[in-house]
Amino acid sequence: MTRYRKNAFKTALDFDNKQLNLCLAQITAQHALLAIVRTALPADIAQHAIHCVASGAQMLLYCDSASWASQIRFFNRAIVDKLHEAGHPYIVRLQVRIVPPIAEPVQPKRVPCLPSVENIGLICDQAQRGDELDLLGAAMARLGETLNKRLMEGR
Repeated sequence: MTRYRKNAFKTALDFDNKQLNLCLAQITAQHALLAIVRTALPADIAQHAIHCVASGAQMLLYCDSASWASQIRFFNRAIVDKLHEAGHPYIVRLQVRIVPPIAEPVQPKRVPCLPSVENIGLICDQAQRGDELDLLGAAMARLGETLNKRLMEGR
């Protein structure tokens, strides 16, 4: 008689995805509401309506800047009427909010850290002691020249 050991781990497909399905259904409903809202707005303003969330009798409409939010507020009544026509009579208030843009991190300007005058002198002295056929000596000589040039430019 062979006994097989039952695996204690489940694959992702073995789980009951009720919560995930609920979230996906809510996102789909929010996209459908946003499509209705965008039909009530002029095309140039509609593209700035980013997202909407219905909560009870209120709907929050998110846009990308304050100037577009003020433009959208002019169409408040038209949006609510369009939602009622589309079968959402429970929504009676519309609130427009602004989603601030995500600031990109500012890269600090890199400043080269040059060696001291003494260390540059040591590099040049070490390069002069080697023979001219030595690849390392030639590279050290070029490095010394570059560092001296950068040091003079910085002063």
